[in-house]
Amino acid sequence: MFTFPNNFSELSVPNDASKKRAIQLNNFLHRIDCKTAIIELVTQQGCTLKRIRRSKNWLLTGKQNQLVEISKQLQQEAITLNKVTLDKTNFDKSTANKKRWIAEAINKSLPKPSFDLTAIVQSTPDITINRLIAETGCTLIEARAAMDKAEDLNWID
Repeated sequence: MFTFPNNFSELSVPNDASKKRAIQLNNFLHRIDCKTAIIELVTQQGCTLKRIRRSKNWLLTGKQNQLVEISKQLQQEAITLNKVTLDKTNFDKSTANKKRWIAEAINKSLPKPSFDLTAIVQSTPDITINRLIAETGCTLIEARAAMDKAEDLNWID
């Protein structure tokens, strides 16, 4: 697997991790069976999970690094549940999918890290466009533009 250079942290633009973020979990009670376990996990990380007025929707609030940690733990629990119950019951598989749903909701709402693609290409000149897209999550157009910029190619209009 490709690894970025040691100074890769300098190439990415940091997100504001200290800022509180709120994630709305629509229809939370009907999608999840283990509400108390999720609330316990959330409070262990220093976040809050509260119901929005009298609706079925809940609001998960916390700092970005706390939310990322919750997402990682939920994904890990879902993976272990799937491994343990490959062909046993549908109940455990649905529980794993429900935990994965919360992790996906967290990941969708968090800002994606932004990278200085040109600096990455210049620091690793043998990187391919596909590898750049896979490692940074950029689009094909952004990757090609970064490659051209790093190689000092000018577009002719």
